[in-house]
Amino acid sequence: EQLAAMWRRSPCSHVDRISAPTLIALGMSDRRVPPSQGMEMYYALRSRRVPTRVLCYEGEGHALDGPASDVDHWVTVAAWLNEHLPPAPAPLPEGIERAVSFGVGV
Repeated sequence: EQLAAMWRRSPCSHVDRISAPTLIALGMSDRRVPPSQGMEMYYALRSRRVPTRVLCYEGEGHALDGPASDVDHWVTVAAWLNEHLPPAPAPLPEGIERAVSFGVGV
């Protein structure tokens, strides 16, 4: 029963509902979430042909807070978003402002 409850909360149990490109970052010395769990998710998504990439940072824990890892991680995230998000909308003519969307009908 406990294993079934853990499985229901696992992201891997919902992999069939994921279609968005997914970037996974793993600290290979993470003591909170074993890197093997991130690799399991990576292989599950790849088997479903979801665009997926995994970043492995040796010597990093859960926070990925080493200076070199931090820079590499955020540069890679920016490149990933530029690759997978639609382009920014064209600028509006001078004097016209874009409405601010809070996710309600816009």
